[in-house]
This record gives sequence, structure tokens and C-alpha cells, in this order.
Amino acid sequence: MKYNNVVKKWIRNSSIQNMIFVFIIFLLWISMFLNIVTTLKSVSRINLNDFNKMMNNYYYHLKYISIINDEKLLKDVGILKFYIVEKNGKIRRTLPEDIDIDSNIFNTKNFSNMENSNLGLFIFNTEDEKNKIYVGGKYNELYLIGEVDSSIFEFSSNSFFALQKDNGDIIYSAYPLQKINKLIFINGKIYVSYSSNWNNLKMITFLDISGQLIFSLIISVIMILSILWDFNSNHKNVKSMKRFELEFMKIMNSMENFLKELRILDRQSFLNISEKDFESVLKPVEEESFYFDELRELKEVESLAIKEMLELFDEISASTEELEATNKELEDLYLQLEGAYNDLESSYRKFSAHLSYIAEKYDEITGNHIDRVAHYSKFIAEKMGFDANFVKDIESYAPLHDIGKLMVKHEILNKPGGLSRDEYEEMKKHTIYAEEIFGDDERFKMAKNIAKYHHECYDGSGYPYGLKGEEIPIEARIVSLADIYDALRSERPYKTGYNHEETYNIIVNGDFKTKPTIFDPGVLKVFKEYHLEFDRIYNEYKFKELKNVN
Repeated sequence: MKYNNVVKKWIRNSSIQNMIFVFIIFLLWISMFLNIVTTLKSVSRINLNDFNKMMNNYYYHLKYISIINDEKLLKDVGILKFYIVEKNGKIRRTLPEDIDIDSNIFNTKNFSNMENSNLGLFIFNTEDEKNKIYVGGKYNELYLIGEVDSSIFEFSSNSFFALQKDNGDIIYSAYPLQKINKLIFINGKIYVSYSSNWNNLKMITFLDISGQLIFSLIISVIMILSILWDFNSNHKNVKSMKRFELEFMKIMNSMENFLKELRILDRQSFLNISEKDFESVLKPVEEESFYFDELRELKEVESLAIKEMLELFDEISASTEELEATNKELEDLYLQLEGAYNDLESSYRKFSAHLSYIAEKYDEITGNHIDRVAHYSKFIAEKMGFDANFVKDIESYAPLHDIGKLMVKHEILNKPGGLSRDEYEEMKKHTIYAEEIFGDDERFKMAKNIAKYHHECYDGSGYPYGLKGEEIPIEARIVSLADIYDALRSERPYKTGYNHEETYNIIVNGDFKTKPTIFDPGVLKVFKEYHLEFDRIYNEYKFKELKNVN
């Protein structure tokens, strides 16, 4: 897979992740509103049922009081005053008996309310004393009325209800309301309302939704901040990677043009050659201010090679008799050019180092983990007798063992504590993602083998493919032990690091998680024989970290 495609895929995956977060926020608010509607209707239905039971209970006691005429019973059932009114509006009897009231209420609004009650039960308040609530019902040819305490209507701590006439007048409300709205704000709380009918009145239930709104708002703000942070972090990483690629390609193009010019010179005279002939090669890179030190060094090498070649051509043109001697110098120059071109291989290695540091920054791993893993891997390869090229390659590409984590969700990589089963399965995919990043580029074959197979185990218990023994590339088997040793020594948000003796015992003898059978026997043998060197390497880098901090 091409580098540009890797970057684009990474950006696309990050965008999809952020879109999923936005969709989750949308679902959160939709589910909250649906829950509010369902709860409000349920509470309204419960309030209506409780109110009906209460009114029937009062009606039953009013009938009982009208028969036994027991003033003491009034206090027991919460009735302050009791009236018996005839059909024509005449007050027949009261309890207590010394109530001072007109003997006939035929022309009052209260009497009209009683007459207009459809189901026999009614509730009203007076115009001059709105804090008083009267309940009652029809009994034979009489009206039985009781004055009650309004506190009996308070059913729940997170909801209340109000009673309203058809003309909009409010008979009762737990809070003083001038008008009934769908959404109201009382004492720092937000309520929504739902209306149902009771006889000729409206019963409006108000539900406190402040807690749900605050919870949804907090979750939404956290997710939005996470999206913004992820966007900013990815933007910086992508910008750095693209800048390196752009500058690297400028050097590559310049070198290719330089070699092309040299091939032309092989077929023509060197006598009239001048610096102008190479302006098209030098100008693009000389005017460029490179950000990366490695590319500035390449630029200087290229400029120096061209200048030295021109000086050599001047000597050739000055005397044809010196041509033989000059040929030797030309050969030396070509060797220098070949060395400069070979520096591109070094740039690949340095580019790999940049990628590894970007991956490590994305994973928020502190310290010199990737440098130590590279150092351990180099040491093991040397002791196992591999040639210099192999040792150099494994040192360069071991730091890329976790490059696939660039495509793993950031919140999974840096989650404190253990991962869930699904999160762990997603984390394991970083080995597969590594194959997508490196593709079929032969130059990165060892890097791909390390990143793809360093979690495979010699006994076949590893992942992603469960390979065993010699099926696993030797470079991956070497890096596997180096990575596990450093991981055991290092501190993480979810664990403390082990000392060398504890780490040696775990690798050689095993524990609940790590077994010696997971390691290549040859690699394990080197570790057992030279384990103190591993401790020295770790402490050397640890000392550098502390020195840099201070």
C-alpha cells in the first residue's frame, strides 16, 4: 500500500470514528426525549389514578360523615370543614356547627360548579380564598362538600400536578403558576407538562427533567471535546508526516535528475561542461528550507557531489594529457555519488524512525521504549551471529513493531486499567493494520514481518495467525522477547514496572501470563546468558531520561 493511501485511510478512519461519536450524541438525546415522554405519560397516568382514588375516598367519607354527623372524624380524614347543601342552594348543615356562612348559595359560582359536574364528583376553590380547596359530590338530592388541606395533592418529589378549568383558571398547583406551559422553569429546575382530563377539569402533570438534561449535556460535551482533541492531534501528526514525505520526494526527484544528467554526460564531451548545466538539479533543493535534519544533510551531500564533479571536469578540460589520471578521480566521484544515493537507504531508516516516534506519541507511551527495544534486538541478533546488514536492519525497523496502533482508536490505546474483550480484540488488530501500512514494498519487508508477527508465540499461542516455531520470521521472534522484556520493566497507567530480577524470573520461569515456551529457544538462550546486558541497556536509557528531565 502506498504511503499516501495509508495517510488517507488513517484520516478516513478517524473521520468515521468522529462521525460515530456525533451519531451517538444524537441517539443519546433522542433516547432521552423518548424516555421523558414515556415517563411523563406514565407519571400522569399514575397521578390521575391516585387522584381518582383520593376523590372516591373523600366522597365515601363525606357520605359517612353526613350520616353519623361526627365532627372528630373530620380531623381523622383531613377535612377542615363539612357542608351539606340542598338542590336549591340552601345550606342544610355544617361541621363544625358554628361556621358563619350564608344559609343559601344558589347564586354563587361555587354552586354553579357543583351543578355542572358531570360525574357527581367535583373540586373547586373560591374567588376570594384561592388557597382553599373544596371537594365533594352529589348524594341523592344533596351536595356533600368538604374543605381540605391542599398538601394532600403532593404525590412525588420529582413531579407535581395542577388542576385547571376550561377557561384557563388554575384551581390548584403545588407552585404558584400564572400560566400553564409545556416547559417551565421553577426553583432552578426544568419541568415538562402533560395534560389529561378529570371530569370537567384538566389535570396537568409536571415532571422534573433537570437531571436527565444535565447528564446528557455533560456526556455530549465530553464526547465533543474528545472529537475536537482527536481532530487536533490527528491534524498535527498528518501534517508532520506529509511534510516529511513532501521534502523527501524533493530530494529524491533532485537525485534522479542528477543521475539522469550524468547518464547524458557519458555520451558527450566533458570539455564544455559548467555549473549552469546542473542549475535545474540544484535550484529546487537549494532554495528549499528543509525542516528535518536528515534531509538537510542529504541536500548538502548532493550539492557537494555536484560541486566536486564540476571541479573535476575543469581539470579534465585543462589538459587532455591528464585524462587517464582524471578517470580515476571520476571513478572516485561516481563512488561518492553511489554513496550519496545509498544515503537514501539511510533516509528510509530515518523515515522509519520518524514513523515509530509518531506512533509512540499517538500511543502516549513515555520514555525511550522504542529505542530500548531496538537496542535489545540489535544485541540479540549480534550474539546469534547474524551478518552486519541483518543487525543494522533489525535495529532500524524494530521501533516500528507497533506502527499498526496508528489505526487503533485512541481511547482504547490509552485506557487506564484493563480492556474489555471487544477492546482487546480491536487492540490485537494493530498487527493486521501493519500489513496494510507497509504493503508489498520489498524495502520494508523486515519492518512488516516485525510489526505483523511480533505477537506470535513459538508454541503457537500467539496472534494474529497462531503461527508456531520456524513459521514465524526470526526478526519477529527476536523483537518479541525484546518488547516483552521492556514492557515488563516499564511503568504504564495501569501497572508498575518490574525490576530486572523479577522480569528475568517471569521470562525464564513464567507466570500466570508469560511462559518460556512462547520464546524462540535460541533467543531465550541469549537472554539467559547475557541478561545483565539487558539490565545495563535499560538503566542507561533510564539515566538519560532522568538527565533530560532535570
